[in-house]
Amino acid sequence: MSQTTNPYQSPQVPTGQMLPPPGTESFAPCPSCGCTFAKRVSFSWWGGVLGPKLLTHVKCAQCRQKYNGKTGQSNDTAIAIYLGVSLAIGLAIGIALGLLTAFS
Repeated sequence: MSQTTNPYQSPQVPTGQMLPPPGTESFAPCPSCGCTFAKRVSFSWWGGVLGPKLLTHVKCAQCRQKYNGKTGQSNDTAIAIYLGVSLAIGLAIGIALGLLTAFS
């Protein structure tokens, strides 16, 4: 007799595979726990809405560590560079506006 499948049985996950938690995507493995499922960070104090998108900043679904979803490494250096460049641009605009109002 051939083996028949039960059409009413719930779907089964193959052994050794893990289903992604709801709201997560697959990214580079987390540097802390090795989990490949993470959620994109949509807002941060250091980059607002734009910074996390530029750096692919994600939060691990298992250990909640935040890291770069493309490389699997920490974003600390990139965040420091992002803050430094943002500060320099802000100061340059502020000085330019100050000089512009001073000489007009």
